[in-house]
Amino acid sequence: MVRPSDTPEGGLSSEDAAARLRQWGPNELAPPLRFEALRHIARQLANPLVLILLAASGVSAAFGQVGSATVIALMIILSVGPNFTQAYRSQKAAERLRAQVARWSAVI
Repeated sequence: MVRPSDTPEGGLSSEDAAARLRQWGPNELAPPLRFEALRHIARQLANPLVLILLAASGVSAAFGQVGSATVIALMIILSVGPNFTQAYRSQKAAERLRAQVARWSAVI
């Protein structure tokens, strides 16, 4: 990593700047992450408690307990739904903030 003390007071020569650009790459912000709804829901459903509830709902449905299966499925939806909504809103807020950040600066 380059420390400020590694830079001469008069600035870098073109050769030094080019060498650092090759070594470290451009000084750019990382590209914004896209909110991938299906992947987020899959991660939520991979929660062990949710998996147990899904299995219980399937077993209940297999034994003809439609009411129990429906209640368990509603519990899953009520668990995953608000978390998904909050994550989506957070991602949109982060995108709005990122749009307000200056992407260039003047350097002496």
